[in-house]
Amino acid sequence: MRTSSFVVLLSCGTALASSAVAQAPIPPLIVSGHVTSGGRAVVGATIERLGGTPTIVARSDTAGHFRARIVAEGIATLRFRAIGHTPVVRRLDAGRRDTLSLNVELTASASVLNTVVTTATAQERYVSDAAVKVDVITPAFLQRNVSNNLMDNVSFLNGLNQQVDCGVCFTNNIRINGMEGPYTAVLIDGTPLVSALATVYGLNGIDPSLIEQLEIMKGPGSTLYGSEAMGGVINIVTKDPRLAPRLSINAFGSSDGETSLSIGATPSVGSARTLLSVNGAYNTHFVDRNADGFSDLPLVKRISVLNKWSLGTPARQPLTVTARLYAEDRFGGVRAWREADRGSSDVYGESIRTRRGELLGTWRADPSAIPLRVDVSASWHDQNSFYGAQPYMATQAVAFSQGAWSPVIGRHSLLIGGTLKHQTYRDSTAAQTTRESRTTPGIFAQDDMLFGTRTTVLAGLRLDRHEVHGVIPSPRLAVRWLADEHTTVRVNGATGFRVVNLFTEDHAALTGARAVRIAERLEPERSASVTVGVNRVLDVQGIEDAMTIDVDAFVTRFTNRIVGDFDTDPALIVYRNLDGIAVTRGASIALGYATLRKPLFANAGVTVQDVYIRERGRRRAVPFAPTVQVVFSLGYRVDPIGMTVDWTGRVQGPSALPRFDGLPDRSPWLTEQHVQFTKRVRRGAEVYAAVKNVFDYVQRNAIIDPFNPFGDAFATERVYGPLQGRRVVLGVRHAVGR
Repeated sequence: MRTSSFVVLLSCGTALASSAVAQAPIPPLIVSGHVTSGGRAVVGATIERLGGTPTIVARSDTAGHFRARIVAEGIATLRFRAIGHTPVVRRLDAGRRDTLSLNVELTASASVLNTVVTTATAQERYVSDAAVKVDVITPAFLQRNVSNNLMDNVSFLNGLNQQVDCGVCFTNNIRINGMEGPYTAVLIDGTPLVSALATVYGLNGIDPSLIEQLEIMKGPGSTLYGSEAMGGVINIVTKDPRLAPRLSINAFGSSDGETSLSIGATPSVGSARTLLSVNGAYNTHFVDRNADGFSDLPLVKRISVLNKWSLGTPARQPLTVTARLYAEDRFGGVRAWREADRGSSDVYGESIRTRRGELLGTWRADPSAIPLRVDVSASWHDQNSFYGAQPYMATQAVAFSQGAWSPVIGRHSLLIGGTLKHQTYRDSTAAQTTRESRTTPGIFAQDDMLFGTRTTVLAGLRLDRHEVHGVIPSPRLAVRWLADEHTTVRVNGATGFRVVNLFTEDHAALTGARAVRIAERLEPERSASVTVGVNRVLDVQGIEDAMTIDVDAFVTRFTNRIVGDFDTDPALIVYRNLDGIAVTRGASIALGYATLRKPLFANAGVTVQDVYIRERGRRRAVPFAPTVQVVFSLGYRVDPIGMTVDWTGRVQGPSALPRFDGLPDRSPWLTEQHVQFTKRVRRGAEVYAAVKNVFDYVQRNAIIDPFNPFGDAFATERVYGPLQGRRVVLGVRHAVGR
């Protein structure tokens, strides 16, 4: 009896002890060390733990130091990544020690596959890992084609084009894959901020010297970013105050009288670092080489001031706040126009005065505790304009807030959030007066799922409640498949919607002598899109990832599209919802070669597209959508003398044009090319000289009946090519280290 009791007690004790051992927590492995490249600290390197869904466990600080806490048994695998460097993988034995010191040396690489982006999923992902393709444009690319505003650079990006809406005042927008500017959502640091009025006018004030990188997603992004993202998303990532130069200056002037000055500084204030940037553009020189009586380029006085504050370190920034003020006085017209003629019918001129203010902030919780991010923004835009004698006075105020929770559960990277957008808009035109105030709440959820080691599936859904049109769903499904180590295949399908503010988006409604008629109550536009892409990375002469090849195909089908009928009655523009479909389809191929080991770098791309409307059995091409677009950029470093030579260009194929008597309804082939020489004179200081529009191609007949601007035939919306001829630009830039 005693023996049996002893055996039972011993068995129970053994079971309890085994249970206690099994339930004892695994002691963490503390890994610390430095990340360097070429003997210098690498700031903001991410340390990921591999296995299932890669999880970021630490980032390096300004000294390149990191500290990670890892709970693991046996072998733990860490991957070290940094922008512009080849990743390094280290395998650690987590069962043999509780602390480990580790120093990692990264090798510099020119591949953008090692760049972090947020546009595709609203979460940090490397380009190579994102389920939705994102193109990354670096500051180095923007510097190869010097400009004082972002719009001048987009025509040299594959699949993008700058469309000039007016040959007199030169207002413009960005087209992606042939779709007009209002179909593109523009973000600043991941927050939707530029829309409606600012889509047409405000982008000219974005100073390229402020940009850390551009993230471009072609195809609908309404699931995350709402109604403006039917055609694509452009995220402007501004410089981090903690990583930007302490002082930077960029100044240039052109032979056409254009001058520009940008000054930036990053002082420290307590534990915070701030970026203060001032950008100004000035031109009062009247140029009329084609002798039509109108200036070939706008006369501009513009100033933009940006102030960005950041708390924490580059690896951990709990709070970022940015404010921007923008003011512009823009004129286009005849030489005799004076300020007293503004709004008169005596001397023709288009005078546009823009005032804009922006405020945005981002708060991030500690991702290891609560993966939460909150974004808020507010903008105010005032437009005071006269197109000849016709006024256009408009104000718009937008307040936006978004909260997003992004937990990682096993192989699922979730994103769950809600948005609230309030907009007030008021305008006054000769056609009508519009007043509206609406609040649009929305909720969204997406799941980034990893299947095995090669397949990622991204599924998402957004629901927006519009005051007039009810609940509007926007689903999305994307698949990324790694065919092999160097080949990635992506398929993305999504829907989109857009509620139109007509007079903020179609410049033809404001200029010329035509009357405007809105034939019916305009319903929201809807779209469905599919894109398929293949990315191939090649090693060249033993250099890893030196060349990339991208092949993409896309199709978007619109219903309820709002179109302007310019052809039925030459005295009218009639707007209505399309009784049929609108289609944008095409394909593109892009090649890139860059390595820090060779002095040559090159990019080239070709986009072929078919953009048309089918209604009542008739098919017609959409104006200003080129059937073919070729872009290229070649650069060569002459290291012995510290010089770089850049050649940037585009070739544009025919596109449909609005019909005017005596003029062709299709544009010719054209090319615009720039050459730039940059000489490094000392560390951080460069001088540059550029010849813009080398072959002096200038479009003719951009303005219809220019010598009778108050007559019935006058029109300004027939711009398909450059209006400014060959000119020389001289400049200097200087940056004092961090």
